[in-house]
Amino acid sequence: MDWQCSPESWRADYDRDGYLVVENALDPELLAALREGMEAIEDGVRRDTLPGWLRRHVSLERDRTRHLRAGQVDSDAISNVMELPLFAPVFRDLIVYPRVLDILEALFESTEFSFHNYKCICKMPSNEAPFQWHRDLPYLQHTSPNLLTCMLCLDAMTEENGATVVCPGTHRIPHEQVTERDQDIPEEEVPAERVTVECPAGSAVLFHVNLIHGGGPNRSAGKRRNVIGIWAGPNTHPTTAHRYAYEFVMPRSTDPERQKQNRLTFGLT
Repeated sequence: MDWQCSPESWRADYDRDGYLVVENALDPELLAALREGMEAIEDGVRRDTLPGWLRRHVSLERDRTRHLRAGQVDSDAISNVMELPLFAPVFRDLIVYPRVLDILEALFESTEFSFHNYKCICKMPSNEAPFQWHRDLPYLQHTSPNLLTCMLCLDAMTEENGATVVCPGTHRIPHEQVTERDQDIPEEEVPAERVTVECPAGSAVLFHVNLIHGGGPNRSAGKRRNVIGIWAGPNTHPTTAHRYAYEFVMPRSTDPERQKQNRLTFGLT
């Protein structure tokens, strides 16, 4: 199926369920380039050739699982690559990729949304640790919950390789009722209605930051890597001291100064 821009149906599905799947969000050439970029990072970690200022943004499975309810997993497989735009131009330029911006503009119903960060979550073959049930909002600490997570699938997501599992409708919760406890939600408190999001490589999976989601381990022989972007809607601002590379750029803004920033930052014409 070719790329199809369907803003009204995207918005309706997202409002109802709290998540949305859009196939072919990445064109084949970009998908191949992103995979090549991730392979270079994986090779750099394996050979220990990444410079220290980049290597510090890469976490292994033993790092990610250290504080989880389920316990630590002793594995040196890559789990997470933060600050992805710093690693290669293909990741930086993903910030202004038109197909993704079309979806974001439809869901935010505005051109005045801003970039927060890009990272890559990796579930390598025979990955032993699941991703705990959680909401994303407690990690983000913004003035409003008008944020969304945009997951770009570099590999197909299947039940066998640990596809993301979502709980439809759980995004409908007052802002003040979301607490730090929602970073690791006990199984018995997770709603029974759950959907395993299976989709081909190149798909975008977007969900509200209040949506409960998790995922099983990768029991397949292949990799499952997703580039994860966080985007903030209009007048939604962080409340912590930490800032990410390229945070606050507004790729679709109609403000002349923001457009100038985009031209100077990304070489746009």
